[in-house]
Amino acid sequence: MAVMFVWFGAMNFTPVGTEIAQSWLSSHAFLSVMADQSASMARALGIYQIVAAALIAAPLPGAGLRRIGFGMFGLYAAVALTLLLTNPVWLEAEGGFPAIGSGQGILKYLALVGLALWAGSFENSRMFSSRYSDMRRWSQPVMWAGLFLVLLWIGGMKFTASEAAGIEPLIGSHLAFSWMSPLMGLQNASYVIGVIELVTALALTGFWFHRGAYRAGLFLSAITFVLTLSFLVTFAGSWADALGGFPALSRSGHFLLKDLPLLAAVLALWAETGPDGTRRGR
Repeated sequence: MAVMFVWFGAMNFTPVGTEIAQSWLSSHAFLSVMADQSASMARALGIYQIVAAALIAAPLPGAGLRRIGFGMFGLYAAVALTLLLTNPVWLEAEGGFPAIGSGQGILKYLALVGLALWAGSFENSRMFSSRYSDMRRWSQPVMWAGLFLVLLWIGGMKFTASEAAGIEPLIGSHLAFSWMSPLMGLQNASYVIGVIELVTALALTGFWFHRGAYRAGLFLSAITFVLTLSFLVTFAGSWADALGGFPALSRSGHFLLKDLPLLAAVLALWAETGPDGTRRGR
């Protein structure tokens, strides 16, 4: 969480951050009048993100400040989710809802809300131990729902021509995927990736009834997010050339980096299936 937030926060002081803020503000149902203030809004958001990252990561005395950091992260993720309702995030070329376009990155924030709740539940005191135990328990369905929706929805989108075209430069740059398009064609390659993501989502439903299937789903999810994060290394478009490349993230880089806390959510859920977890008996 801290890595993503401090990176995003720093990028909000660059033209890339301003461009991202302007694109969301200009198409926002209620905040479009603030589009002219995109640079200021981006910087303010950057300060918020860097402060939250510092509170989460810094070795500060006491749990209270770290809990504030997790709360700031969760609040940001929750507010970001509202963009699904206020901005045109659906692909008109595919008939609109439920064909999701720019909203794919926003959809990832649901799991991050759960991750913030889960992480914050360990920063407790004896006085509030019961409350934070409940928060730890209820954070897990939120993380699960976020992971499930990302894999189900984005996996389903792999069966569209728009999504296949979108992933072409990504898979073409990666040793693990570059063989697929020449062998079977771009759309079929997209189908294969989509099937794997849908199978992973199906396995995750074991959260409710089958521990073995659930853990298999978590394992496949971890592999998925590790591979996605590896595009930061293989895909040159992850970095903003206008800012000198690495470590300046492009819009694509922002999207890919969000899989880092998603991977953390997978590991958190995996830990909860162990001997000290709250779902060990399932």
